[in-house]
Amino acid sequence: MFWKLALTVPLFLAALPSTTNYELNSYGFGSGGTANSSTGNYSLEGITGEISGQTSATSTYTQKPGFNETQQANVPKITLTNPSNYYDKLHFLIDQQNNPTDALYAIQVKVNDATCDFTTGTIDYIQSDDTLGSSLVTADYQTYAAWGGSSGQNMIGLSSSTNYCIRAKATQGQFTESAYGPSSSAATVGQQISFCLWSGGSCGSSSNATAFSGLVAGSISSATNNLNLTLTTNADNGGNVYVYSTGKLQSATHVGGTITSVTGTSPVDLTSLSSGYGAQVSTASGLTIQSPYNGSGSNVGQLSTIINTLLAASSPIASGSATIQLQAKAANTTPAATDYADIVTVIAAANF
Repeated sequence: MFWKLALTVPLFLAALPSTTNYELNSYGFGSGGTANSSTGNYSLEGITGEISGQTSATSTYTQKPGFNETQQANVPKITLTNPSNYYDKLHFLIDQQNNPTDALYAIQVKVNDATCDFTTGTIDYIQSDDTLGSSLVTADYQTYAAWGGSSGQNMIGLSSSTNYCIRAKATQGQFTESAYGPSSSAATVGQQISFCLWSGGSCGSSSNATAFSGLVAGSISSATNNLNLTLTTNADNGGNVYVYSTGKLQSATHVGGTITSVTGTSPVDLTSLSSGYGAQVSTASGLTIQSPYNGSGSNVGQLSTIINTLLAASSPIASGSATIQLQAKAANTTPAATDYADIVTVIAAANF
């Protein structure tokens, strides 16, 4: 005879703690561990008794289980701008998101990607010297202060007319590193220089010539209209304005009809000469007047066949301008004529 006994064993599943807003997917009880095991090359911090658990995530936040995750550095933000028409650099500023002062930040860069997609293509990193490189090493993790603090820093050595995207991540202590934060983008512009020279009127709507209304022997005369110029360039090292001429006011109809320019590297006072000719920069903005053109009154600089620096700037010029005055003095022996003339050439160059 056979007996068949059926037993029913209830199975109890413990519900995970939850509310209407949050749910704890796993939990456990630690049984000890190590606070900081290390060698010369590695460090380990951990506990035993925890299971891996399940990551909770929304479109905005990610939460991972375990003790080490509670020590995670805050995800930083970063902004990238081009504040001054830069062609070879861009300015970035890190938002620490309340990370402590000993937090370190690494910055990832994507070049010429309109969508700022960091999952494909070539990835670069800002190196400790602010240039771009293809590798990320320990030295490239720097503090907020080293990355310029509240003033930010310039990423340098970039290509002109190019779009750049950046994003940052943070570490704090030996065992944490955040995910990369949101990206920011900006573009460099092309190399630029704009130069205009005119006499009377305004740029583009006036003459390129000026004249002396009449030279009286023994008297100093100024040209009727001054020469005016404007210069704008985004060159890192600014730019220069140069001047040269035939070196004299010459009459084509009278042999010996010549008023020769003054010479020298310092301004020359025409009152001390029987005859002379030269230029003086009477006003300048955004540009520094160079000797010998920085005189006043009747002190002028040479107009020679040698190219001389008239004005200079050592940094980008937003809107430089200057006024040049020509002065001449005829001697008692200078032949009278109506065709005394000189060709004065003024040129500008940017120092990219």
